[in-house]
Amino acid sequence: MITKFDKEFDRILSANAGVITSCDAQAAGATRPAFSDYVQRRGLERISRGVYADPNTFADEMALLQKRFPKAIFSHDSALYLHDMTDHEPTPLSVTVDSNYNATPLKDQGIRVHYVKPEWYSLGVAEVQTPSGGTVQAYDRERTICDLIRRRTSTDSAVFRQAIRSYVRSKNKNMTRLSEYAKTMNMESRVREVMEVAL
Repeated sequence: MITKFDKEFDRILSANAGVITSCDAQAAGATRPAFSDYVQRRGLERISRGVYADPNTFADEMALLQKRFPKAIFSHDSALYLHDMTDHEPTPLSVTVDSNYNATPLKDQGIRVHYVKPEWYSLGVAEVQTPSGGTVQAYDRERTICDLIRRRTSTDSAVFRQAIRSYVRSKNKNMTRLSEYAKTMNMESRVREVMEVAL
């Protein structure tokens, strides 16, 4: 039996590249039985606790990962890829978490995990579309540049150069925001030095 929630559930599935969670259903005002019924009728596959995927939709690895681990924010080379600032497909995927977060399950999935101070964790978080059409949380261009410069020694030099060049040439760059992030992260001189050379 089709319920009043079906249209909303279908919209969520479509917006999240075939993935829906019990939290999404709860936010839509649905009861657990109504959501369970929808999952069964649609033949959705249980990916992990409370996370379901449409088997007829090509799996969006990034959207799926973030549905399973909502506190993991795409960063570093994964954020570069999402912002079209690199040609290199990120393998493995990179995420950033608060330093107090237990990231063992993420590491068990083969994910590269970066830890930051709690006060830096939400700095520059943005909603970004994946190549498969899902929406995920990733750091914005300016925060990604800061992270890249901060970890310059462990970043592939070709990836670093391409990312900086891409940012400098971008019409969407925000130098004021970049400067604010650099100040917050205590790396103003390092960011200024890189930007002076690139500009």
